[in-house]
Amino acid sequence: MGDGESASVALRVFAGQLKLFRELAELSREELGRKLGYAPHTIKAYELGQRIPGASTVEQADELLGARGVLKAAIPLLEEAQYPTFFRDVAKLERKCVRRCSYETLVVPGLLQTKDYARAVFESHVPALTDDEVERLVSGRLERQGLLTREDRPPVHFIVEQCALERPIGGWKVHREQMASILGRLRLRNVSLQVMPTNIEEHPCTDGPLVLLEMPDPRTLGYLEGHARSQLVSDRRRVAELVDRYAMIRTQALSTRESIQIIEKLAG
Repeated sequence: MGDGESASVALRVFAGQLKLFRELAELSREELGRKLGYAPHTIKAYELGQRIPGASTVEQADELLGARGVLKAAIPLLEEAQYPTFFRDVAKLERKCVRRCSYETLVVPGLLQTKDYARAVFESHVPALTDDEVERLVSGRLERQGLLTREDRPPVHFIVEQCALERPIGGWKVHREQMASILGRLRLRNVSLQVMPTNIEEHPCTDGPLVLLEMPDPRTLGYLEGHARSQLVSDRRRVAELVDRYAMIRTQALSTRESIQIIEKLAG
């Protein structure tokens, strides 16, 4: 059984358990929803495996329904189910990193995407994803953004191609809201962004996106993603090469202040 199928099975099992414990507690979906702060249709979506609840919601439900840890035991599997199979190991490492740097070529980085922008990105996928798959992936993307406001506030740095910021994914309204949201994120002291201007003729990262994760070990890991590959890089020599590439494009990108001015113009 592949990772994707395993995650799907885990989600269905959790959904069935949630419904069972709710019924054993003699609560309706409306009643459980009120206790958890959600509408009945959200509880229904959880019980059908159409949406994935966050860890805090699962913990609350476990306590309210007297599940004695059965529901909470599913949290790691539910977190995995929110991400595409190829990205799950990276998502786990990302939650533990003490510094994150990335270069993005085609879209706004996932850690900065608004809900509507992220949905538009996933809805453009070919072959087409189901509505449930889109919502699950959007939920996972938004969940990852907790890294930016985590208690220890790890430094997070982005380099983004200018054309990625200019492309109005989701339409102009969504695009302007996305730009305004980025500006809001850049007010966080641990978050910074530099724009790689389109008029730069060449730089050493033209072969695709790059992520660098500095871990508490200490060690640094690289992650490369593209149509033909997605690869987690741990070999020290190769990681050192990626670090050198990132250092180079950081010097070629616009300053933070210049980058903010561009985003302000795009936000209207």
